[in-house]
Amino acid sequence: MSQNRTKMIWLLMLLLLAATMALASCSGGERLLLAEYNRDAEAEIFLAELGADASEWQSLAKDVRRTFIFEGEFATFVPDSNRILLWYEDGNDVRIEQIEIGDESPTELLEGNVGDRLFARYETDPFTVYVTESQDFSSYRCYVAQDGAKAERLARGTVCFMNENGVLQLDVDRNDALTLTLISLDGEDQTVVLDEIEDVGTRVRNNQAMSQIAYVVRDRDEAQLFLIAPGDEAGEPLGEAFASIELFGFLGDDKTVYVVSRVKEDDDEVGLFINGTGDALIEADEIRLMGQSEDGEFAIFAAESRGETAVFHYNLDDNTATELLEEESVNLLGFVMDEHFLLKTVKNDEETLYSVSQDGSEMVELLATDDYEILTVYFNQAAEQLLVQLQHKDDNYAYFVTGLTEEDGYFLVEDWYSLTALNASDDQFVFWGREDQDDDVALYSIAWAEDASEVVLDDRADFGFYSAFFAKDGRTLYYTAIDDGFGDFEVRTVPVDGSESADRLYRDMVLLDVSWEEEANFQRVR
Repeated sequence: MSQNRTKMIWLLMLLLLAATMALASCSGGERLLLAEYNRDAEAEIFLAELGADASEWQSLAKDVRRTFIFEGEFATFVPDSNRILLWYEDGNDVRIEQIEIGDESPTELLEGNVGDRLFARYETDPFTVYVTESQDFSSYRCYVAQDGAKAERLARGTVCFMNENGVLQLDVDRNDALTLTLISLDGEDQTVVLDEIEDVGTRVRNNQAMSQIAYVVRDRDEAQLFLIAPGDEAGEPLGEAFASIELFGFLGDDKTVYVVSRVKEDDDEVGLFINGTGDALIEADEIRLMGQSEDGEFAIFAAESRGETAVFHYNLDDNTATELLEEESVNLLGFVMDEHFLLKTVKNDEETLYSVSQDGSEMVELLATDDYEILTVYFNQAAEQLLVQLQHKDDNYAYFVTGLTEEDGYFLVEDWYSLTALNASDDQFVFWGREDQDDDVALYSIAWAEDASEVVLDDRADFGFYSAFFAKDGRTLYYTAIDDGFGDFEVRTVPVDGSESADRLYRDMVLLDVSWEEEANFQRVR
């Protein structure tokens, strides 16, 4: 082998190694998103490597204002990707942008007007941003941005809905005739599903796959549910005709339709019918869908009659509705790990928190109290425990910790003047507040254990703390302190055990997000 050829091979290997290292540095690392506010409440957004000098930071946006389109403030690292999503107000414009780490500057996904209402969400695989825009809620526009490309307006109508399977555009003309169009996410395919159908309005429901559309036609004294697939010439009646149909929609298996209807006009009660046929599974003054599992195996219905609310577990496999409980008031708080759901009941002055297994066979009373109001429930996934925030009749606050499968709860913090939850690891909970009204606010950590004592981490912030993140090892906390009113921010770090005093990392900065926490461990149950 010649010397020149050997040099060329080594050069190629070094280039490949450098490219690999560059790719690794882009997709990993300990990075922060920071915001620096000026006196006009405008901010500059930075991407910073942890420990790097400020001169090495990358500026992503300047002189921008907050707008709460997505969860969080200004910007976030997109989980499982090398991408950052940004959203902010820039003068009279609202901007949604994205940048891949390593790029010189962000690229625009969407530009809107400050006066318009924007509702947005994003998915990570593939990276897709969905935006619904309206000026006065009389009409809507639906936009989709895929894989970092600029958003395309795919629909503009009376109403529009969208998910990963397409966009539905509903147009109701002056004669109340409905035209329904299904549009693919790339905008290339459009199928008119319903063409100027009268007596429907916007009473249309779609399944998740966008493969079936349900709608109700009102004809004199009858209401008939119809089902149609995109491409069909006409809809087919589903089930029986009713005197009125109050509610309807698809359940989680994407093919079963629930119908809340009145069989005869003079019936005192409505009934729950599956696919509009057979006998009513539930009868009550009012019936509503409270929620359903992501796997499509069950749904939760509430039936209200004579001032009482009964909760039913509907199993799609065997078409049965089982009553779980009945109380004066019942709320579905949310689902936990696709294995349990939480119910809160109120009777007179007593509130009770229940955990119910997914199949409805087991219901555990986690907390019953006539001294407190149940405010918010959080789930610490690492510790597989619930944290319940309570407010006492005397206005003081408490935190109650419990598992999901047995009544084993205990008060973690009790009888405090103010409390705000921030974050949690598998063995530590971090919050801020003041125990007594005359105390200064402070940042605390406490072990997830009965009779544990809180540890003061930082008491040098007159206006509190927020945006707290654990380091990868769970031993250090990165957070924002608000020291003396809006604009006086600091990003600090402190050991979670309180063994050392808090240190300032960045003056006049707000910590927006960190790259190493792909999915928050500590989440509010919804």
